[in-house]
Amino acid sequence: MRISEIDRENITNEIVDRVLFKDLFDCGEKAGCIVVLGSIKAFRYRIPIAVGAYKKGRAPKILLSGGAKRDFAEGRMTEAEHMRMHAISMGVEPEDLLIDNLSQNTVENMFESLLELQRSFWINRVKNVLLVTTGYHMRRSLALARYYFPKHIEVMPCPADDNHTRRDNWMKTEEGRKRANEEVINIINCVENGLFPDFEI
Repeated sequence: MRISEIDRENITNEIVDRVLFKDLFDCGEKAGCIVVLGSIKAFRYRIPIAVGAYKKGRAPKILLSGGAKRDFAEGRMTEAEHMRMHAISMGVEPEDLLIDNLSQNTVENMFESLLELQRSFWINRVKNVLLVTTGYHMRRSLALARYYFPKHIEVMPCPADDNHTRRDNWMKTEEGRKRANEEVINIINCVENGLFPDFEI
């Protein structure tokens, strides 16, 4: 089955599992940079995964992507600034953090991240990146990154589980089921709007 063949009114548990989670796992390889996509809860789920990979020596830099301004407990700031604060508190050297303070959504994350990679490394020198986002958000993010990043850059998934939308529990709560189904529809919309090509699941 291809994404374009999914019936929005009949999204089964099996379809959700195949679309959002199948074959998406951290391969454990090293990369030139870790790219973390922002959200209001990125500091809780995504930053620990990114910092863990950084501390293991899997990449020398972490790029924090998220220009949406949010009201956090620490004050109003962009998602990237908030992630930066928490990454430093977890032991990341400030000079190893790159910041995208402009992107407002997942598509813009890709373009602004490319700009930061160009400014920091020169894009032709970047061979691979680790992409960190929540597990259920990874399929769409990875499809966008692999479509818009230059073909010489390998984009490798490094998913971060949240509490309610993991592969093993998304179907057990109303919140998890709602998020998962909405994300499948987001992917269908992306294919229909040509944001990335149709693909087999």
